[in-house]
Amino acid sequence: MSASSIVRTGLVGSAVAIAALIGASTVHAAMPGDLSGVWQYDREKARTRSLPKLTPTAAALVAKKNEARKAGWVREVQNLKCLPTGMPLLMQWISPIYIFQDYHRVAVITEDDPGNDQPRTIYLDEKAHPPAETIFPTWNGHSIGHWEGSVLVVDTIGFNDRATLFQGVPRTPKTHIVERLAVSADGKTMTDSVTMDDLGVLTEPWTVTLSYNRMPADTERLEAVCEPDLGALQTLDWNAIKDVDLEAARMADPTERYNPGGK
Repeated sequence: MSASSIVRTGLVGSAVAIAALIGASTVHAAMPGDLSGVWQYDREKARTRSLPKLTPTAAALVAKKNEARKAGWVREVQNLKCLPTGMPLLMQWISPIYIFQDYHRVAVITEDDPGNDQPRTIYLDEKAHPPAETIFPTWNGHSIGHWEGSVLVVDTIGFNDRATLFQGVPRTPKTHIVERLAVSADGKTMTDSVTMDDLGVLTEPWTVTLSYNRMPADTERLEAVCEPDLGALQTLDWNAIKDVDLEAARMADPTERYNPGGK
C-alpha cells in the first residue's frame, strides 16, 4: 500500500471514529422543507378573507371598536407606546419577515416599526408544550413545530391578553393557534394557513391564509425603530377609549399602568 493510500485510509478511519464519538443523532438527512429566507407579505391576496364567527361579547367589542374608529379613534395605545404587535398580526405587516431554520428550531425575525417586535421561536425538538400553568404568558406565545412532509405545522399557546387576532378580534390567554407553512414547488411563494381557536371569542375555529413572496437572497434587513408618541400619550383621555382599547384601560388603572411583573 502506498504512503498516500495509508494517509487517506487513516483519515477515513479517523472521520468514522469522530462520527461515532459525536453520535449518530448529529448526522442529519436533508430537512423536509426549506422556509429560510426573506419573505414579503402579499397584502393584495389578503383582501379576500373569511369572516370570523364571534361570541356575542366579542362581537359587541368589535362593533364598539368600529364605531370608535368612525368617531376618530385611529391609533391604538399599543401602537403609541411601541408595544409588541404579537401573534398572529406579527405575520402580516407590510415589512418583510426573515426566517432562519435548523434541525432544532425556526426563528422568525421581523422588520417592523409599529411595535419593536420580539423574534418568534418555534421549537422543533419538543413533542408537546410544557404544562399550561408553567408557561409565562407572552406576546408571541409558546410555539412547537413538526414537519408533515414539506409542510411545517406550528402549534402555539401561552398568549397574554394584550394583543388581538386579525380584524380587531380580541385575543385571550385561551387562544390556540395552529399554522401550516408551505413553500411553493418553485420556491418563490409561501403560505401560512393560520387557524385560531378560542371559545371565549370564536364560536368555531377561524382560518386565515397569509401569502408571501420570496425576496432576493442578498436582501439586507433594514433597522426599524418605534419611538413612543409622548405628545399623544400625555394628552390622551384614557377613560374616553378604555372600553375599546385594552392598553388605554391599563393606563387609566394606576395598578396596571407600568406593566407590573412584565406581563
